[in-house]
Amino acid sequence: MIALHFIRRVIRPGLFAVLFCALFAGAANAADRKMEARLIWGTNEDKSPDPNHKPLDGELAKKLRDMPLKWKNFFEVNRQVFTINTNAYTTVVMSKQCSVEVKNKGANNVTVKLYGHGKQVNRVDKPLPKGEILTLGGDAKDNNAWFITVCPVNGDSKSLEQKKDSSPALAKPAAK
Repeated sequence: MIALHFIRRVIRPGLFAVLFCALFAGAANAADRKMEARLIWGTNEDKSPDPNHKPLDGELAKKLRDMPLKWKNFFEVNRQVFTINTNAYTTVVMSKQCSVEVKNKGANNVTVKLYGHGKQVNRVDKPLPKGEILTLGGDAKDNNAWFITVCPVNGDSKSLEQKKDSSPALAKPAAK
């Protein structure tokens, strides 16, 4: 009888506390979203001016070629996979001259701020559900262009041609 009383008084509240903590931890992480950003160079030239740039292929290249863009060739300069949340912006450095800040606004909405040479050049607030791509960018000299694509990474599968060699260490929460 004493053992049954002990189980009711001690174990049940302890079990309740464990379940409560598990639910709370899940709710805290529910606002986290895994994202991918790519720095793309657009040109009509057959080769990029930088031999380190990789020709863009796969589904993202097809989507870009289907868009009414004036460039016929696209090269990947950099790719980063990172996590965003509703608490703060996540800063992702794409090159020496270019970075983005991304924040989860909830319900598939994001805010993306694009920086070039340390200055904010664009800001977009919009829904970004899985399968959608947000594109921001600008002109470059000699009839070329640079732009950033941002898209959600599917939780159970890879994003558009996600590579293992991306460097998420460059992505960090911003102090905002």
